Amino acid sequence: MEVDPAIPKERPPPKKRRRIVVSCTECHRRKQKCDRELPCANCKTRCREFACAYENGAPTAARAQVKRDEYSEPKTHTPPQSTEAPLSTMAASLGYSQTGTTTMGFLKKIESAGANDQPHHTPHTSQQDSLALKEKYKGLIRQLPAKVYLDELIAIFFKDHNWQYAGIDEEIFKKQYREWFDTPFTVLSTKGPEGLSPELRTFPAVLFQIIAISLLSLLEGPHSMFDTLKYAGDMTFEDLAKDYSESGTNIANLFAKKHLTVTTVEAQFLRSCFLKSTNNVTESWHVIGTAIRDAQELGLHRDSLDPKPLNQSIKEVLRNQWVVQRRRKLYLILVLWDINMSLVLGRPGCINERHGFPTLPVDTVVPSDTFNMPVIPRDEDKDPPTPLTKLLWWAKLAEPLRDIQALEQEGSYPKDFRRVDMIHHKILALEDKRPGCLRDVNPDTRWDHLPELWWLPEARKYMTQLHQFSLMALHRPYMFHREQSRTEALKASLEMLELQGKAFEGLSPNKWRDFMLFFGSFDAIVTITAIYMVYPREHPEYLSSALRNFHATVQRFSVMQDRNPLARSAQGVIKAIHATFTKAVGGAPTPQMHKHDDYTGADSASAPSGRDSRESGYESASGSRAGTTADAAAQLPPVTPASQWLPALDDLTGLATLYPTSDLIYNDLTALQSNEYMTSVDDPNSGPQMGDLSWQFGGLFGEDTVWQLLNQYQAGTPG
Repeated sequence: MEVDPAIPKERPPPKKRRRIVVSCTECHRRKQKCDRELPCANCKTRCREFACAYENGAPTAARAQVKRDEYSEPKTHTPPQSTEAPLSTMAASLGYSQTGTTTMGFLKKIESAGANDQPHHTPHTSQQDSLALKEKYKGLIRQLPAKVYLDELIAIFFKDHNWQYAGIDEEIFKKQYREWFDTPFTVLSTKGPEGLSPELRTFPAVLFQIIAISLLSLLEGPHSMFDTLKYAGDMTFEDLAKDYSESGTNIANLFAKKHLTVTTVEAQFLRSCFLKSTNNVTESWHVIGTAIRDAQELGLHRDSLDPKPLNQSIKEVLRNQWVVQRRRKLYLILVLWDINMSLVLGRPGCINERHGFPTLPVDTVVPSDTFNMPVIPRDEDKDPPTPLTKLLWWAKLAEPLRDIQALEQEGSYPKDFRRVDMIHHKILALEDKRPGCLRDVNPDTRWDHLPELWWLPEARKYMTQLHQFSLMALHRPYMFHREQSRTEALKASLEMLELQGKAFEGLSPNKWRDFMLFFGSFDAIVTITAIYMVYPREHPEYLSSALRNFHATVQRFSVMQDRNPLARSAQGVIKAIHATFTKAVGGAPTPQMHKHDDYTGADSASAPSGRDSRESGYESASGSRAGTTADAAAQLPPVTPASQWLPALDDLTGLATLYPTSDLIYNDLTALQSNEYMTSVDDPNSGPQMGDLSWQFGGLFGEDTVWQLLNQYQAGTPG
């Protein structure tokens, strides 16, 4: 085909001269001037280092520098570290769990695959944030006393306190302690906490809590060594301890939840112990809740989330075994605190039984070099008991407490009382299984002479008291409308007071802060008073022992009020309860006190001590006791008829469950004398030491509580 020469030829479009883009893609897109570094300054400012890139052939400043370096002496090249935070870490900062079978849990495993051989790197933070964190951290650790004081206070802690819960592994602690003091000062001054391993950076938090607890056990007065730690003239050891404990809390709070470690949870548990010892029970309860949540975040609540050895070497496998044991023991302690404080304070627990529990730790004699020895179970016939022996038996005693907590959801009148009976027999059956070294009756004393087991006799009384508390907690909600529960609650309360008296006589004043010395006695005397007030003609066989133990408890609280803040805050309430009790039993005189006086006379017929007596009393609460009750009741002085002041019996079934310690702490329970009902102290019908004084209980409690019933009794009793 011929082309017409008249038609002009079509010219192709002119070629554009393509300029090489020398800026990074981000600066080119944003039309910003780029310094051609990699990453450039603009991308650094916008935290977009990962997006900074150049087109192929772009003569960046970095490539120009490489060309210049080709003519110089070759250097070893170190690949740049990625500054982008892993996705799982970013998710953790938003609150997503990194344990379990969640998506973030799988991401964590994928990102950590093959990373075991790499050194630890802390997540990227800005230079300004790192500097602020370093200065705060240095300012807090400067408050630690000198090592000579630390050594003494740590020794006090492990000798006098740690045996109660075995919360801190002494060998692991000593290893961390040495590592802490072997850390060069240049690391702390240049890198700060980011230059330390995760466990070591939170170790000072544990150290602060340990020395705070130890200072609480020191008696006030001139002390040649520790007085120099005080920085004010009228400062007490308790004031100093509060400062140290706060510093430990501040260190733990410096790091976000994504930096949690087992050491952090240990510090929280010790903080809770300290708060409980200083009458801050509400705060202690909240700290335990936080520790439980953090422990679950670390996977302490499931065996499947236990750490795995980094390699298959024998040393690494053994090290991992002890790490797992440490985790399981710590979570067991949190579980026991949760259930016991729930029943004492009348608060819901933080741990749901349906989520399951990890395997119990192994009771083993801890060797001196734990990381080079396997975890071998203790031989009960050859090896001495350990603090973990006591802890594991406490876990057995706590099993019925979960049943009690579940039963309380049905209120004070359950559908079937046979469940109460089943739990009762379950508690009694545990006595037959108690380890011989922890028995209070005919104990195995083969190891009592060992200096490191000085705590064993005290632990026996402690375990027996927890056993009696289980019985009291079981029957207390039903004591106003079930005679069997009333009898068992009364017997358990009297036994608790007996045990408290014996335990108190064996303690030095520096141990009077023990929470057990308060809640056991306080709950018991309120329970006894409520029973005798509503049913004054029942249980006369226990009346003499009740009066004797009641009077001894009042004296005990008066003696230890300077050392036990809870006993000090309850003084007015104790006096009011004492006056109400003596009035309820007709002003009977207080019997003469005898040291370690046991139940005598009519009391011995059904003494609340030993499994057989409790079993028979439970099964025949209104049978075999009939003759004893009738003879003792004939000797009682006249009492006010119940119809003159008691509400209808149907109204008693609606009374709320009695939680005396909770009312004192949460509901501001107080007691004030009422001038309207005040008479002469010389009145022949007056109670012992108190006079015929009427008291009124005040606080934030409701109309359906025992305290309101006590107030009605005060106002309705004829003068």
